[in-house]
Formats: sequence, structure tokens, C-alpha cells
Amino acid sequence: MKINTTIINNIKNNIFYRSQAAIEDYHNFDWHKNKIGIPDTDKINSSQALTIDFWGCLRNSPEKDKIINYLFNRDEYDWDIKFEYTEKELLNEPKPTQIDVLLVSTKNAIVIESKFKERDGGGCSQINRNKKGYRQCNGNYEEQVNPINNIKSKCALTGKGINYWVYINTLTAFNSMNNYTPCPFKSGEYQWMRNFCFAEAYSQKHKKETESYLVYYKSEKCSISKKVKENIYLGKLKGNIINKDSFKPISYNDLVSNIILFLTYNKVERNIWIELQKWIANKESKL
Repeated sequence: MKINTTIINNIKNNIFYRSQAAIEDYHNFDWHKNKIGIPDTDKINSSQALTIDFWGCLRNSPEKDKIINYLFNRDEYDWDIKFEYTEKELLNEPKPTQIDVLLVSTKNAIVIESKFKERDGGGCSQINRNKKGYRQCNGNYEEQVNPINNIKSKCALTGKGINYWVYINTLTAFNSMNNYTPCPFKSGEYQWMRNFCFAEAYSQKHKKETESYLVYYKSEKCSISKKVKENIYLGKLKGNIINKDSFKPISYNDLVSNIILFLTYNKVERNIWIELQKWIANKESKL
């Protein structure tokens, strides 16, 4: 759905000046929306705006490849940065997992989940009641019948043919043959799980070395930041991810600071990142 020029201008005013050009079509871009369907990327606490602030600035940087290689210890020179990336067939999802940022090169892919002021990741919708009061899942991982489609399964999503548990079996200590009360992916862990399942499925299909990260803003005003500091951001996934480096947290603060330190050889570019650092700090001050 196209959005009007006033909303677009408000969104642009909330995005760092160099990052604005990273969005090629403002009218048809998949903007985050509030409960009544209006884009809210113009709000100071918008994680989507913060995402575009940083990754858009990087996308438009003449030093893009060098910076990505430096930050993620890679050695490739054809990096592309994609926003709100989807590939529904990877996990056989009717509504595909939407990746905030995907960094792609010939041999590598980096999956980014970006957070700002959010309290946690998004929970599983199958436990929510519909207008008739029915829930598709009782909140436990156990054999049950979905009252909407009458399919018997331990997971309503598995019953619909979605492949999360195929990857959960290999990426975590959780086993689809067991029962769990409550389901370990009932709450915020659900969104984290979708990201690293996507990363693994993407890796297998596209034959790339793939990893996933949680990128957040370090601040006492931000709940996710506090959870990372206390090492509880993973919820029930803590200690249950087989690859301990999967879904590692990195702060925007550290990323920007490291880029500024790296760019000693290019003062013009370095000054733009100093401006971005001030821009994001100003957003935090208004939270």
C-alpha cells in the first residue's frame, strides 16, 4: 500500500541525511506500522529508523566493503545490504520471516535483528485468541488439536508445514520428540529462533557462510540493552543454543565507535560517522 507524501517526509526527517538514499522507493517500502496500520517509522523510538540510520549510512559509504570486512572479520569486496528481506520458501512460511538487514557477499551472509526501545523479541501469535475466542495453541509444546484447522500436532506452526522445528532440532538442545511446558518459543525467544533458523536455511540453500546477530542500542533507557547487560536477552534459549556464537549481541554504540577509529585514513568519511554518532545520541536523549 502506497503512503502519502506527508508521512514520507516525516519518516525522512527521522532518518540520518546520508542514510535516506538507501531506501529506493519510499512509497512502496515495507514500513513498520502501528496497530491501526499507519507507518510509525517517523517516531523517535523507531527501531526501523535507527536501523536505516546506521545500515543506510553504511550502504552509501564509499568504504562499505572495507568497513564490513573490518567489523565482521571478512575479506570480500562485493557486499550488498538489503532491508526487510524475505524468502518465504526457506522455512515454508505463509507469512515469511522478515530480516531487518541482510548483508550479502559472494561467500557470506550476515543476518541482522535490530532493536532500539523494544522490551523483547516478538512472541508466537498462535497462542493469541481470535475473534471467536479460539487459540491455535495452548502455549505448551505437546500434542494438541488446533481448533481452527483441526490438525493434530505438538506445534500449530509445524501442523501448517512450517519448518522451524526441523532447524530447532539441529541448532538447539530442544528436541521435537519431547514435550515442553510451556513451549520454549512462546515468548520473545520466538523471534530470535526465527532469525537463526532463517540464517541456517539461507546458508544451506545459497551455499554461503552465514551467521546472525542481535544489534541493539546500549542505553539504560532501552530494555533490550538491559537484558543484554544482564545476559538474559536469550530467555529460555540461554544455554540451549548449540553454536554459542549464534545470535551474538553487538551494540550500535560500539559499531559506530569502531568505524570512527577505523577511518583514520579518510577524514571526510570519518566525520560523517561522527555526525551519525551525534544523531543517534540525540535520539536517545529524547526517549
